[in-house]
Amino acid sequence: MCGIAGFIQRSPPPDAVLPAMLERIGRRGPDGRGKWTGVTREWHASLGHTRLAILDIEGGVQPMSTPDGAAHLTYNGELYNFLDLRGPLEKRGAALHTRSDTEVLLHHVAAGWSGSLADLDGMFAFALWDSAGARLLLARDRAGIKPLYYASLPDGGVVFASELTALIQHPAIRRRLSARGLQSYFFSDYFHPPHTLLDGVRKMPAGHFVEWSGGRLTEPRPFWRLSFGRGVDAHPNVPALARETWSRLGRSVERQLMSDVPVGVFLSGGIDSSCVAVLAQQRAGKRLKTFSIAFEDPTFDESSYARIVARQIGSEHVEERLGAANVLDVVDLALGRLDEPLADPSYLPTFLLSRLASQHVKVALGGDGGDELFGGYPTYRAHAYARLYRMVPGRARLLHPLVAGLREQDRYQSLEWKLKRFVLRWDDDARRRHLRWMSNLDLHDLARALPSTAGTLPPPLEDDLPVTRDELNELLALDFSTYLSGSVLTKVDRASMAHGLEVRPPILDNEMVDWAFALPSSLKLRAGRTKYLLKLAAAGRLPAQIIERPKKGFGIPLRAWLRGPLRDRITRALGDSSLWEAGLLDRDAFRHWASLNAARKGDYSKPLWALLVLDEWVRREGLG
Repeated sequence: MCGIAGFIQRSPPPDAVLPAMLERIGRRGPDGRGKWTGVTREWHASLGHTRLAILDIEGGVQPMSTPDGAAHLTYNGELYNFLDLRGPLEKRGAALHTRSDTEVLLHHVAAGWSGSLADLDGMFAFALWDSAGARLLLARDRAGIKPLYYASLPDGGVVFASELTALIQHPAIRRRLSARGLQSYFFSDYFHPPHTLLDGVRKMPAGHFVEWSGGRLTEPRPFWRLSFGRGVDAHPNVPALARETWSRLGRSVERQLMSDVPVGVFLSGGIDSSCVAVLAQQRAGKRLKTFSIAFEDPTFDESSYARIVARQIGSEHVEERLGAANVLDVVDLALGRLDEPLADPSYLPTFLLSRLASQHVKVALGGDGGDELFGGYPTYRAHAYARLYRMVPGRARLLHPLVAGLREQDRYQSLEWKLKRFVLRWDDDARRRHLRWMSNLDLHDLARALPSTAGTLPPPLEDDLPVTRDELNELLALDFSTYLSGSVLTKVDRASMAHGLEVRPPILDNEMVDWAFALPSSLKLRAGRTKYLLKLAAAGRLPAQIIERPKKGFGIPLRAWLRGPLRDRITRALGDSSLWEAGLLDRDAFRHWASLNAARKGDYSKPLWALLVLDEWVRREGLG
């Protein structure tokens, strides 16, 4: 894991630009920094790198160049199949002098350019500069595990970086808020690629690449598209499929244990991280360390389940407790290292979990991706109920006033909260309904918050999704392509790299993704039971209380905290923030929601938290 940054431009760059960019991503790679500069024709190329040394500690220094000086690479990630790619390269005469995946990636992509990207199995974002052809290739992994931002320069050049705050250190980047980006942020908690917070700065979509040559930058193109495969037989042998799922996950975990430094496991006590922990301990060859966060509020706490799994597998379990008393200390530190605003409040406990793990290991395995691949979110079950709800005559007239008047509790996803989401955000179209159920602000409130974007739905990348008659698999594909990369993986990347910790998600291995989306949804949600096949695979390997317990997200008691220790932050954001100067957001709307939230007359904690996070970013970066 590392941080990358660089640019191509016509004029010689000031000496301070690349170091300033690298300084902003130094925490991503605390083990070393490197840069390469060169001139081809009229173009000046600068590549930078901050390194977190995981494989081949001595030999994997970057930026890395081919022996003939024709190609130069700066790369963030891990390539799990690099040994499989190394052999063919050596047979073709490539002289490889290190044990690193970086050198394999350099030679493999230099030889095959964009046509070689589909061969890669791992998490990555990289820039490859071809000196002979004066061209640049930027690419991001299939699932969007690692981030990559880029922007065109006024002289026809291009600038890129692992993080937005590094990219904007280039003096040619204008720091002007994007209305489309803000719409995406307040709807979804995150920015849908290619949008970002700033006009003119783009986020690379997962599984895509761009090419730059001669002052021209292509639009993002996919090197991989999600597909549903051929599926299984009409009458599948379900126990056999469960065994195969477990076997494939085991191979993935084994591949991702590869490291020259200590590896641990994030263990929440949910089925996904528990499966990974069991398989990792079986294959590690030594006692692993597992890590979890506990909450003082029992409705948010699941640490007891993590301890059950840790005892079963015999790991050395390390735990830290989080409560309202120390939240302000966490907020200041965590938001200061967030990079692009992200309004998912579970970033806070993930930040603490990463800090805890980084004190013991440099690599941790996590369970991310299991919900999107195997159908774990309660929302999927709600869609099954939607078929019945659609048949209720006069449902809006009868139920809307009743449900709207319900007073929500501060408990995690209370019944009142679920009913309001289901009824008041109803949409006949399944995809739109799903997006609205998952959203931060629903459409009418979003239009009030951002009047200039009223009447439009933020882009959920629907055009890039495969089509199927299987509604659940279609919704899984929607979440895989939007929420997973935009929120879940972004949260983990920023929280972990803030502490120089690499987190790997074995469930998102290429083999696992292809396998899961080849399965019919009847093996994922059956008779109201989520993750049916994965639970069947884990049976006998995990305690029944872990397998069968209800899904619980990594949440925090946000509503209560916003009425308590975070209330002054909201007041400040509603007061003198430079956010309001751009005229894109309606301050009166947010003030109204703050008063409702304080009086317990409505739950507007998510948009208020989003505002707080955004305000902190704008103050820190000096916008407005």
